[in-house]
Amino acid sequence: MTSGTPQSNLDLELLAAQLRRHTDDLSLYGGMLLNVLSAALPADLVQVRRESKWKARLAGRDPAVLGVSVTIGDQRYELDRGDVGARPLTRICHQSGGVVMSTRTVSADEWSRALAGALAAVAGTDAAAVAALQRLTAP
Repeated sequence: MTSGTPQSNLDLELLAAQLRRHTDDLSLYGGMLLNVLSAALPADLVQVRRESKWKARLAGRDPAVLGVSVTIGDQRYELDRGDVGARPLTRICHQSGGVVMSTRTVSADEWSRALAGALAAVAGTDAAAVAALQRLTAP
């Protein structure tokens, strides 16, 4: 990725592999994925769901990230878990005018590839998306 945008199928494969690595254990990597996406993408594209402060305080920790969704165009990519330590679910939603028309639960692999492709497409016109791609593919 010398120019900042994926130029080959190999670059997209690398990005998808990095995203997949971060979705395998949301407990461990959710915060990292959240930080990278929320810092690199405009705030209106990223939504975060955390556990309640009260529940976290009782457990003696900061509120954990329970879900992240990234909206690009008419697609919303959701990475969500029911509770701390639970296996994450990956969904792709199609929406129009803010109304969800369909929701598909997909494998982490399919979710990673779809999000990587959407970020790569946006990267051609959005410097923030280029930065997100570079951070996600950094070793």
